[in-house]
Amino acid sequence: MSNQLFSGLKNISVLGASGKMGRGIVLLFARSLLVYNFKFEEKHQIFAIDVSIDGLEEMLLYVELQSIKYAEKNVETIRELYSGNSDLINESYFVKAYVEDVKSIISISTAIDSAYNSELVFEAVVENIDIKTSLFRSIDKNSVVNPYFFTNTSSIPISTIEKEAGIEGRIIGLHFYNPPPVQKLLEIIRTDKTQSELIFLADEIAKELNKTVIYAPDFAGFIGNGQFLREVSYAMSLAQEISIDYGLPKAIYLINEVTRELLLRPMGIFEVVDYVGIPVCNSIMSIMRKAFPDESFNNTLFLKWIQAGKLGGQDTKGKTKNGIFKYESGQIIGVYDETEYFQTEKVIFEGIETPSWKDLKSDKSIIKTLNHHFSKLHLLKKHWAKIAIQYGMACNSIGKNLVAKQIAFSDNDVNKIMTLGFHHLYGPVNSFFNAKNVGDDDL
Repeated sequence: MSNQLFSGLKNISVLGASGKMGRGIVLLFARSLLVYNFKFEEKHQIFAIDVSIDGLEEMLLYVELQSIKYAEKNVETIRELYSGNSDLINESYFVKAYVEDVKSIISISTAIDSAYNSELVFEAVVENIDIKTSLFRSIDKNSVVNPYFFTNTSSIPISTIEKEAGIEGRIIGLHFYNPPPVQKLLEIIRTDKTQSELIFLADEIAKELNKTVIYAPDFAGFIGNGQFLREVSYAMSLAQEISIDYGLPKAIYLINEVTRELLLRPMGIFEVVDYVGIPVCNSIMSIMRKAFPDESFNNTLFLKWIQAGKLGGQDTKGKTKNGIFKYESGQIIGVYDETEYFQTEKVIFEGIETPSWKDLKSDKSIIKTLNHHFSKLHLLKKHWAKIAIQYGMACNSIGKNLVAKQIAFSDNDVNKIMTLGFHHLYGPVNSFFNAKNVGDDDL
């Protein structure tokens, strides 16, 4: 980080610190600040703020466990950090010292006034503009340091928050992907009024946190959720369409397996919805529906699942909870339909070998492999093969429209968001699903 800029930020507050995004952001900043404090002999502090003291205690436990894992995997780095301390004589001492020092940087509080002395306030609360802007207004009104604000909103335009909160020029969007300590991608979204110093600070922090930055225009959903939620809307409409032949549960499961196995993704589209959380997806889509009245967003199934209490999301260990699907040891074993989960039957894709996403990640000739796979998929006359091609073409169209509507700056930005943030092997804007161009090396 720039010592000149960052040295003035002695206190950093994280709002919503006990949530899955907030706790990851606290951990990221604590790791970075510890190194910075050692290097420049300073005392930067994090104020982790949330409404529940129990949630904050769980957040501290999360920080402790993750710090132990990090220290044990990076012993030489930790040893170097403590090279001036002769009292630390072996690995266990280094690990223990590191964990305690990371935790010592964090102060927990349920009171918003704990943020009043922070020069930088990072917000990761629920995706509700009234709650976000109310917190920002309160802090800004009572602060004595004229703070900068970072928001992790995944859908609300930054300019809307900026205007509603009355903090023009002093807020910027830093949209982390889940989980923040692991995911490399960071979307940065500025407004027309964002101060140049804040833009520079955001870039420096992203660099310090070892993130790959994609700059996104200030539109609802930005690039990542702009692509993802439009794809989910398409997937739900497609499921309802083919449910005439399959029934809705089987149609949902078929599309999930088509997107996972035939499109070579780490998770099927409806698995990702469960992973993110159905209420979260619905909230983002609702915001996008209002922002883009000329588009059609299908959330009818969201509403049914939420009403039935099938919400998905993640538990404290990061495992996906039951939602659209029922899970056992991380595997789908049932699909919800109206009142109960029905057991799934494995879909057999005859006539094509589907290499695993995990194996393909390390494939040195992946472009050739992908070309071969999708060329063969085009030749199959099976109904599920046609669904896969149709689905890929729809994703391609969504990506291109993001650029046409200036929601993304380029095709490459759309592709990088989906490969880095969603771990796809290829971006949606490609030629794989155009029969005339099968064999192109366009990723």
